Amino acid sequence: MTLIRSAILVIFTFTSIIFSAAAASATPAASSTSLNVRSGPGTSFGVVDTLFEGEIVEVTECQANGWCYVEHTGTNGWVSSSYLTIAPEPSGEVADPDCSLSLTIGPDGPSLTITCGDGGVVLPAPDPEPEPAPPVGNQACFYTNANFGGSEFCYGVGTLNSLNATFNDRISSVKLDGIAKVQLCADTNLGGYCRTIDSNVTALGLLLNDRASSLKVFTQMLMPIPIPIPLPVPVPVTFSTGPIALQQTFTANLDDGTTGGSGVDIWYRAVTATNKMISPRSGALLALGDGSNRGFAGCNTASYSANPIPLPNMPVGTYVCVKTDQGRISQFRVNGFTGTTMNIGYTTWAN
Repeated sequence: MTLIRSAILVIFTFTSIIFSAAAASATPAASSTSLNVRSGPGTSFGVVDTLFEGEIVEVTECQANGWCYVEHTGTNGWVSSSYLTIAPEPSGEVADPDCSLSLTIGPDGPSLTITCGDGGVVLPAPDPEPEPAPPVGNQACFYTNANFGGSEFCYGVGTLNSLNATFNDRISSVKLDGIAKVQLCADTNLGGYCRTIDSNVTALGLLLNDRASSLKVFTQMLMPIPIPIPLPVPVPVTFSTGPIALQQTFTANLDDGTTGGSGVDIWYRAVTATNKMISPRSGALLALGDGSNRGFAGCNTASYSANPIPLPNMPVGTYVCVKTDQGRISQFRVNGFTGTTMNIGYTTWAN
């Protein structure tokens, strides 16, 4: 009796799926593997999300090629039905392991055949469009634990504007293949604090560990390096210089060496007791580079950014280039700490 009830239950669960242009109602199913969700019914369409193994989805539409539209907690889209299995019952009971699900195409169109035990023969399904293997070559792989441990998914060149529940706010390490690079952002749609990663990272810093919600994988082709034409090097003239005792949560003006007030350039920001950073203010820009003393010439040609610099990236002895809100080139050195006060020495040059 148990086998008969299981067979009836499985048939009742899945016969509501109509493999046609549209289905009458949503039907639960489970992913049998880590499965790409695509924007259309076929591998020629782009990947918009990834199902984790065992994830429950609602099937709302299927097509004759065996691809079904699914809804889940992430971005909805199309998956190959070959990788969908019978969903567990709400009570946690699993379907009879002797029952199987297959797709057949008859005079009335695509349909499902369910066979349990030894009482029948499963009709052969047409060869499904195979789900491609994970991308190789230029790709980035993401892990929920440090040192490339925990759950993993890999993504080729492209943009994921939101991550599914398995990886949203859970990425802790990143591995790159080929010439891939990745922009990892704290908010969806590449918003909030972002970090560009161009080498393997065994442990993300405080700003992104377990905080990433979107990403972009990209490559940068190597171009021939043109022979540079030497340009006259301007003679630097010091505009302002001196020490600054920058207290935690305070700001500093590198045009005149004062703290607080208007026209400030840097902010010693403390999000938490362990999450601290230097952030640019009032339109100023920062360039950490390799942290060496680059002087006016090096800072004048540095690549500047409006991104904050985490305090762990600026140990004592680090130099940071600054383009002040007045457009002047400046550089400060982290000389040490007195309690939570950061002691810096700075020089700002005239335009």
